[in-house]
Amino acid sequence: MSNGNYKYGDLPDDMITKPYIPLSRHIWNLYKVLGYQELFEVILPRASTEILYDVFRTRLDESILTARDVLDGVIQHPDKRLAWMIFPPVLPLRADLTQGTMKLLYGDSLDMTFFIITDLEQELLFLLNGHMESGVPVDWWIVGPDDEILERRHLKYGFKLKDAFKHTKDITKCAYQVTDVLRDIRNERTPQWATTPYCVCMVWMTGAIGFIVELSMFEMIGMIWDGVAAKRTYGLPDYWFAYIPWPSMVQMLLYMSRGDFILRLAGLLSSNRLCLNHIEQENLETLKELLDGTGFWEHAIINAWTRGFPWPSHSLKAKPPNLKKKAIYKTEKFDWKYPEGRWITPDDLEMSVEEICRGILLDITHKTKPWSVNPKDEIVSIGWGRDIEVFKDIQL
Repeated sequence: MSNGNYKYGDLPDDMITKPYIPLSRHIWNLYKVLGYQELFEVILPRASTEILYDVFRTRLDESILTARDVLDGVIQHPDKRLAWMIFPPVLPLRADLTQGTMKLLYGDSLDMTFFIITDLEQELLFLLNGHMESGVPVDWWIVGPDDEILERRHLKYGFKLKDAFKHTKDITKCAYQVTDVLRDIRNERTPQWATTPYCVCMVWMTGAIGFIVELSMFEMIGMIWDGVAAKRTYGLPDYWFAYIPWPSMVQMLLYMSRGDFILRLAGLLSSNRLCLNHIEQENLETLKELLDGTGFWEHAIINAWTRGFPWPSHSLKAKPPNLKKKAIYKTEKFDWKYPEGRWITPDDLEMSVEEICRGILLDITHKTKPWSVNPKDEIVSIGWGRDIEVFKDIQL
């Protein structure tokens, strides 16, 4: 296992997402400790093919089942129950807000295919498609890394689906060119929704991995803004991930400042209550098993989560590194700047690192002054989807 102080210059220049790495606080910190070979050649490919696939499959199942049970009145406390958004399946969404929030952001009906690209080979890793009706997630399907569909060729341009990005070298062009092929796949699998509006979400693998190891919902929303604003705000060559075409409401929100975007989207997801990320138990065990012998578990989970997470008011005022200044790549001053003050740790919640990843909803908002309350006393519920335990019976 590597244990060094690796530099930005040690990353190979032919790695297309090299300039984006400092934009992810987690990926950059992991790289500095583990180095290129262990992180990008061993850990991330292994995690992506074996873990991302299972994570998204599990999350979409739970999202659909939770939404169905809430609408049918089968489960109680929907206002204290967190579930996954279907677009994208990396953000928490309070169950009672699902239908209204999703209709506002995406309209009445939508099919979206996530097109996951590997950073080193620049190839399609897998496809993940979700379908929403009247703001409610109702169906999904996945095309895995070994599926022959990835070998399907574009009738006009001739490239294989898995090689689409290498053909265009541009996220937007790639999305528009693969849309015809992806629509055909969608229509073959779910012909009943052949006339539904359609959208492609292009995602680099490194752009997706960071969401698995981040605890705070407020931080994850900021990460979405960073990836989309990579070109416009940070001067990077292209998006790190993007919807093509953009749903109009989502596009409008993304033109807000980083802090305002976090605040608006957090309001739609949880009425600005702090939510902590959830890693499903089966996926947690898979993560430990697959990455045994690497430094990922120690540094990405144990060390990072032990350091804790910012208060929402801190996240709103965070200042990312100014990647438009080319000199910053020489000095490697990629530090994120947060307001002064101690972060919340698992110890403050009287939990272990393993316990905190069950998913937590807290009655803490951007208006809560840090340490004006005891975080443990503000826990509303622990758990995810259909399996939660309520600790604080308040009106949210």
